[in-house]
Amino acid sequence: MTWMDILMLENLIIEKKAQLLNIVELHGLNHLKTIQCSQELDHLLNLHERIKYGSM
Repeated sequence: MTWMDILMLENLIIEKKAQLLNIVELHGLNHLKTIQCSQELDHLLNLHERIKYGSM
């Protein structure tokens, strides 16, 4: 993975965090949309950590 790919992933994480905050404001913490978005963010964060520590 190149540095450009990592930067793109980090931008996706920032966007997903903003999306999650908006969904929480609209629907609350326990709504299905909130949970799905949170899981997507978790996936991106886990991928970033695997890349960061080289254990892909």
